[in-house]
Amino acid sequence: MDAEGPPRGLPGGARLRAAIREVGYEGVAAPVLAGIDLTVPTGELVVVAGPSGSGKSTLALALAGLIPQRIGVGHWDGDVVWEDGAGDVTDLTSLPLHEAAQRVGIVFQNPEFQLIQYQVDAEVAFGPENLALPRQEVVARVADSLAKVGATSLAGSAISSLSGGQKQRVAIAAALAMSPPVLVLDEPTSDLDPVGTDDVLRVLHRLCHEEGHGVVVVEHKLDEVAPYADRVLLVVDGRIVVDDHPRAAFVPTARWRAAGVRPPELVALSEALPGTFGAEVALCVEEALVCLDGCGLPGDLGTEELDDPPGQPRAEALGLDRVSVRFGGKVALEEASVEVGEGEWVALIGANGSGKTTMGATLMGFVQPASGHARCFGRPVAFGKIPEQATRLGYLFQNVDDMLFCESVDAELDFTRRNRVPTGAAPPEPSEVAELIGLEDRLLAHPYALSGGERQRLALGALLTRAPQGLILDEPTTGLDEAHAAALFELLARVRTSLGSLTCLLITHDMRLVARFADRVVVVEGGRVALDTTPRKAFAQVGLLERCGVRPPPIAALHAALAGGDPGEVAISVEELLALLGASIAVGGAHVASD
Repeated sequence: MDAEGPPRGLPGGARLRAAIREVGYEGVAAPVLAGIDLTVPTGELVVVAGPSGSGKSTLALALAGLIPQRIGVGHWDGDVVWEDGAGDVTDLTSLPLHEAAQRVGIVFQNPEFQLIQYQVDAEVAFGPENLALPRQEVVARVADSLAKVGATSLAGSAISSLSGGQKQRVAIAAALAMSPPVLVLDEPTSDLDPVGTDDVLRVLHRLCHEEGHGVVVVEHKLDEVAPYADRVLLVVDGRIVVDDHPRAAFVPTARWRAAGVRPPELVALSEALPGTFGAEVALCVEEALVCLDGCGLPGDLGTEELDDPPGQPRAEALGLDRVSVRFGGKVALEEASVEVGEGEWVALIGANGSGKTTMGATLMGFVQPASGHARCFGRPVAFGKIPEQATRLGYLFQNVDDMLFCESVDAELDFTRRNRVPTGAAPPEPSEVAELIGLEDRLLAHPYALSGGERQRLALGALLTRAPQGLILDEPTTGLDEAHAAALFELLARVRTSLGSLTCLLITHDMRLVARFADRVVVVEGGRVALDTTPRKAFAQVGLLERCGVRPPPIAALHAALAGGDPGEVAISVEELLALLGASIAVGGAHVASD
């Protein structure tokens, strides 16, 4: 091992270079990657986007030198090399793992796959210790890495006690502690709250532009990552079809939508208003404000047209009444109360560790509260007796890999259907569900041969074979592109219609998903309910949301900023804001293009 640790003070010209002619997996006819010619210089942040199953994660593994020696593939024809800028060229695919990791670090899509220690500080110290670095250096790296990802307070915590988002921060810190010149991260913010997401992206940006690292980020959160990117890649069917600066890469947006990937909201707004934005493309709210403030907009856009109609009273489906939960003396919920009506879709949002997952787990019976009451479709929750809730309620875990255990997609869907408790509703056939979730051509595939997004859809499909009355979905769109995320919820909407009612409690950090599908938003802060209202009203309260680790979608944040205060309600889609801006811009004499 290199006792001096990873290369430091890299000379100009250091870069990671991949020439991947073709990669294929056993049993999959089409190549997973083909014709890849990619160079990542140090000092640059490269974002890789694309639909689920397009080959992004395979590309990440290849860039880290893990394919083909550490992770077997059916066919490999390619080269991945590290050029240190001083004339030395190293073939990463032939290096031992510990040596490759000193040049290219990787953070996996599922942090569970790389966390091996009991305690957080031991996890972050593990890599530097195995480089035989002096103790003072190891301690300094642990403290610095945890501070960079906002996890200093977690240093002495047991990893098993952390939320999914907190584990993600620890995995990133462990990779940073190795100080590799290039860092590859596969959806590093998928389980992070919006404020935490921005914190991590700022860290990655500093690593590139202040410390000279190269960073490759595979990401679906394009709204959040676009302002920090130096280059954006679009991968479709295993090929790079776009490689450009973000201001050019996202236009025209139709190309991204055709690929099943949602372009950033503010880019779509810029494209729809060429008379206002001109040739510029806004990547953040501040940039959009500069363009729109120059059009003579009034301070108050008005929200009368957006007023949500009063909801109709519903019978209770799920309820928590002054519930408190503690884990080893640590407060997870503190007298939390929430009610979900039959057929209602309610989103739970809040910072990592705020208690959202504990609420869902209590309603399912996984967790017994210290005080208070929990109800499931008119009955008290039977804690520890999960089948009593499972006759009516399905639960999608944050880590869906914990739910998959059969040897094929078909067997996974058939198992839950055969072992369901009859409830009167006829369950759909596995082949029907497979078609609905877009896996009809993968019925014989092993679940672990699927991409992360495909496994997410499979786990939800397995729940649907039980014909449940309600669902608790904990981060259901992790690893999903926009097309599959939308298809997933459109599928649930069809199930809702066919059953006459489907109750959904959605635990998520995807604010655009909340804006599009939720009837109501419950904001959780420190184990308590801080806000319970409609999405338009919730996203208007920018200050309260920020305190709770949440940021509204860019369109809602832009509307709130343009209104110059508390507008009461805000637009929650590009189309809604365009309708409001149309009249205002027309008054100022600017041209408004149709979307």
